Amino acid sequence: MNAGSRLGVLGALGITVSMLVAACGAAPVSPSPSAAGTPAESVAVPTPTGVMSPTASARPAPTATPAPSASVEGTSTARRGPWVPTRSLAGWVPSSIGAAVPLRDGGALAIGEWGMAAQRWDPATATWQEVAGLNATRRAFAAVQLRDGRVLVTGGLDTHDNDRWQAYSSTYVYDPTTPAGTWTKVGLLGTARVAPAAALLPDGRVLVAGGAYKDGPPYEDAGSSGITLAASRSIVPGPGTGEGRRFDDMAPPDIGVALATAELFDPSTGRWSPTGSMRFARAGAVAATLSDGRVLVVGPGTSDIGAGWAEMDPRVFGTAELYDPATGRFSLVGSLPPIDRAEIAAAGVDLQEDPSWIDDPSWASEGTLVTLPDGGALLVGQSDEWKHMGYVTRTFRFDARSGRWRQVGKASVGFYSSDRETWLQTPGVDLAGAFAAVLPDGRVLVAGGTTGGATGESEMSRVARLYDPVTNTWSRVPSMPKGRSGGVTVALADGSILLIGGNETTPGGSAANAVRFVPSP
Repeated sequence: MNAGSRLGVLGALGITVSMLVAACGAAPVSPSPSAAGTPAESVAVPTPTGVMSPTASARPAPTATPAPSASVEGTSTARRGPWVPTRSLAGWVPSSIGAAVPLRDGGALAIGEWGMAAQRWDPATATWQEVAGLNATRRAFAAVQLRDGRVLVTGGLDTHDNDRWQAYSSTYVYDPTTPAGTWTKVGLLGTARVAPAAALLPDGRVLVAGGAYKDGPPYEDAGSSGITLAASRSIVPGPGTGEGRRFDDMAPPDIGVALATAELFDPSTGRWSPTGSMRFARAGAVAATLSDGRVLVVGPGTSDIGAGWAEMDPRVFGTAELYDPATGRFSLVGSLPPIDRAEIAAAGVDLQEDPSWIDDPSWASEGTLVTLPDGGALLVGQSDEWKHMGYVTRTFRFDARSGRWRQVGKASVGFYSSDRETWLQTPGVDLAGAFAAVLPDGRVLVAGGTTGGATGESEMSRVARLYDPVTNTWSRVPSMPKGRSGGVTVALADGSILLIGGNETTPGGSAANAVRFVPSP
């Protein structure tokens, strides 16, 4: 559930909600020794003086290209700290970003939520230009940059028929070598699937795993695998109708089947081939390729896209699997750690008043998954939420060698106390919906999320921090020009990061724009 949804739910209770987190709190935190899973916060990330972890990469100096000095929408884009605005994506609204991927020329391709609109960011002019989109509406698709610079789009939902939506098996490849780019249709998936997880393998192939097969009315319930194709209809005796009963064919009901199968795309042939299946069917999961070439697949959460298309085994929520391209097999790894009630109580939120709600979340969102140089991964802003009760947001680090997760920093908690008739929360920024991307030196930029104002009203956060996986510490960087939450990030070839879309703090402000983070040289 996003920040707006939280306010809608809790507004029914007549309370004003503040959403704050401690992992990257806005209030200053005194430096403390870094314990396992609990990073210390420092004014600046310290330079390690001891022997670095054998799997940790040294930090090269970033080579980000400075912003041009030309004016963009009346505002000079001359370098002012690390944040550089870019021109808005013309005609797009905050929820209209379906996917964004980097391009070899240093730019990026943003594809609209419905697939038929696309825009390209030109690094030379720091502007967005409209380019060719897909030929038909397509929602909840997978998009991956290929090693040769092209962009693969596959799966998704065919939404052109207002009465019946169907999963796609079609696949298209975008060639950016012309100004507008061209889309070419390639091989079909073996199984049509909406909201699949996708990742690029080291050998240039693309893994697509899970998703759901959808065929039915647009907004009906998820459906099930129990499909009846014929039913008995009584024929009432009467003039001209005959007598007795007969069987008439009937249209199948809504079908929503979660998938565990996976497929591989070979860009040299343009064809798909089957590979090993996951342990669980997962629609809407997130995936990332680790430094050793394996692919980590996490989730989904109950509120993530995909959960609305098909019913899934409850064990998929908060669990993960690893795909090994050498064997073509998936294996289960450790589950996300349970919520630590003692930690939350120590933060001043008393869950003992009514502890039952925390064992049965109404919604969950997996957050943003990024890989780390040590071979592991960071899951930023995983959130569990309970209707009319509260939320707990946490960030986790995955150790590929042990296959286990540990919490990074402290949990963010918002909780309505029925005894006190007030809203309780931990201080800081709630990282649910925060942007996250890895810089060339291995640190992770984490920006945005939600925070509470002086009056207790929730608003999007401007706070930005860097997480150092070597020292397990956070450091503050200058805040974003505007608060935002819930968009997408693209790591550009020059080492800078584009933050695109999401929701902004300004009233009615369109977040169909982007801001670029340029690391210091």
